[in-house]
Amino acid sequence: MAYADQVPVLTPFLPAFLPAPSLFHSPPGPNELRRDRPLPQSRLADGSTRWLVTRYEDVRQAPTDPPEHTRPHRLVAGAFTARRVAAPRPRVTDVDADLVENL
Repeated sequence: MAYADQVPVLTPFLPAFLPAPSLFHSPPGPNELRRDRPLPQSRLADGSTRWLVTRYEDVRQAPTDPPEHTRPHRLVAGAFTARRVAAPRPRVTDVDADLVENL
């Protein structure tokens, strides 16, 4: 596990966050971070730093500060209900089929 004092702070606008080489491949930066530096710190535009948690297992274990977490969670929770997440499925399926047809 990498800690902030062991690795330099990552600025998320560097080449580590390049676009994916194609629609069917993940961008190189996040994959390399998950493999090589799963818990780097990221410097934000205002100069503050935050942990950039890149692996599912680490996200599940990451502590949250209830006052900082609860308000934003309430604001977006309605957008992620099962019904809302499933609603665009037919359109996404159509677009996906069109893309595969036109390869």
